[in-house]
Amino acid sequence: MCKFTQVILLVSLVMLPVCAEAQTVNKVVAAINDEVITQQDVGHLLAILYAQYVQEYKGDELVEKMEEAKRDILKQMIEDKLILSRAKELNIKVRDEEVKEKLLYIKSGFPSEEAFNDTLRTQGITMADLKNRYKDQILMKKVVDFEVRSRVNVLPSEITEYYEKHREDFKMNDKRKVRHILIKAENDVSYELAKVEIEGIYDRLKEGQDFTALATQYSQGPNKEQGGDMGYVQKGEMLPELEKAIFNLGPGEISTPIKSKIGYHIFKVEDVTYSGYMSLEGAQRDIKVLLFQQKMREKLDEWLVELRSKAYINIK
Repeated sequence: MCKFTQVILLVSLVMLPVCAEAQTVNKVVAAINDEVITQQDVGHLLAILYAQYVQEYKGDELVEKMEEAKRDILKQMIEDKLILSRAKELNIKVRDEEVKEKLLYIKSGFPSEEAFNDTLRTQGITMADLKNRYKDQILMKKVVDFEVRSRVNVLPSEITEYYEKHREDFKMNDKRKVRHILIKAENDVSYELAKVEIEGIYDRLKEGQDFTALATQYSQGPNKEQGGDMGYVQKGEMLPELEKAIFNLGPGEISTPIKSKIGYHIFKVEDVTYSGYMSLEGAQRDIKVLLFQQKMREKLDEWLVELRSKAYINIK
């Protein structure tokens, strides 16, 4: 997603209820202490997500994704209110300059000041709406930093322990010796024919027939005469969908038929080699980030559970 599209989505999160929504009963779906979340609030965000999801999912999958989004949105909205309530208790403040800086960043994603203002008018959003939204976001970040992030630490011993337990994750220059059968295709009809042919070849491989012989006989790839021998390949050299299949195979294993923009493929990995391992020194930065994120998530979840336990929450 481009920055401009992301900005429009962020701005849309503070949209005021549309007239159609205003005509319906604004049912309360959750109460948090002395505040409420209404059906309009939830539907407001769901409409935005639907516009995004409808481009990516269809049918039952779209329905499932929207149900997940509905659950996640309500949970997030409740957590936001709990965090903002805690910020109020701690008397955490947001300076006007901080909000202005956030607004400037958002504006920078638009082609011009006029385009930014046009978007606000189209969505029925005032500058006050934006400032309040970003003030809340900054407040939530500050209180999470103060209550959670400041208490998360990754020790050198933890980095070393992770490295030793996950040493296989730090192999370098993973290479695989591969044989390849390709049946080419260019249009819908040829893809259907290619699929039938490649599935027939795959059935014969499952019966135990020799990969090299079948590649020599049927493959339409450039290494047909060599029995499909591609030599050693490493990551970054092939189409992503083919690379993913190859690097999930171990020695002697054969892939299922894989569709690509040039046809259907079957791969056999004959050998796997590694040139060594990344050193602890070279890996420690990535490990520290990973462990910090894991600890941060755990501590944040614990903290939110604590906030929930002290609050009155009623989900209708």
